[in-house]
Amino acid sequence: MKQIFTYFIAATLLFGLANCDKETTEPDPPAPAPEKTLVGEEFAIGSGLKIQYHATEDPFVGYNKIYLTVKDSVTGNVVSGDLNIMIMPMMDMGMMMHSCPTEAVEYNSDTKEFIGAITYVMPSTAGTWTITTTVTDNGTGLTGVAVFDFEVVEPEEVQLTSFISDLDPTAKFFISLITPKDPQVGENDFEIIINRKASMMDWPYEPYLTVEIDPQMPSMNHGSPNNVNPTHIGDGHYKGVTNFTMTGWWRVNMVIKDGEGNIIKDDVYLDITF
Repeated sequence: MKQIFTYFIAATLLFGLANCDKETTEPDPPAPAPEKTLVGEEFAIGSGLKIQYHATEDPFVGYNKIYLTVKDSVTGNVVSGDLNIMIMPMMDMGMMMHSCPTEAVEYNSDTKEFIGAITYVMPSTAGTWTITTTVTDNGTGLTGVAVFDFEVVEPEEVQLTSFISDLDPTAKFFISLITPKDPQVGENDFEIIINRKASMMDWPYEPYLTVEIDPQMPSMNHGSPNNVNPTHIGDGHYKGVTNFTMTGWWRVNMVIKDGEGNIIKDDVYLDITF
């Protein structure tokens, strides 16, 4: 009887250990994809195609992911063949016109969408935004152009900041917040994209900068530990970690340095409130 009891205890412990191991090694389920809404739909004149422009939120001043679906204008079927798509956003202010930073449109075979990004630098209260979208069907050789116009709003909390270099008064930079979109208490991915305004139509990304961050909570007069300075991960994107120790208004202060370590601006910040 004693031997049977010993076997029972051993089996119970092994079962418990197996369950513990299962609980600690199973990955968390992936976060649900954000819901997208239709921003606009236009025919690409000359190509026989129709383009739908979707987004996860209304266009706003800052970094916007855009999702383009191409359909046959007659059948309505999604076209996922060999296409090239180029986008050119333009702000018409009456006396002048300018573009803004963009990211190249790339095809996602899983969702059958063409995904790109636009960083709108001002709201539609300053003028009229349009996106000229050029699509080329490499199979037929046909090219069409669709023009979208829509409202760009100023978000409740600023998602984009700009500054002029202290070392070069002709150099103007734009920093756009990408994440966190849904900040939580604790460590959060902190990702920004930095562009430079080279001309009214040319806004290249800046890959050679150094960014140092110092999150502070002004209302409580304290900062936080365990932050990680963003480093360049490609195409002007810089990614690090911000640690928020409590809910409320946080100001992420940034020091921006050039490739040689010279400070080009030391009073840049983005506010995050949750």
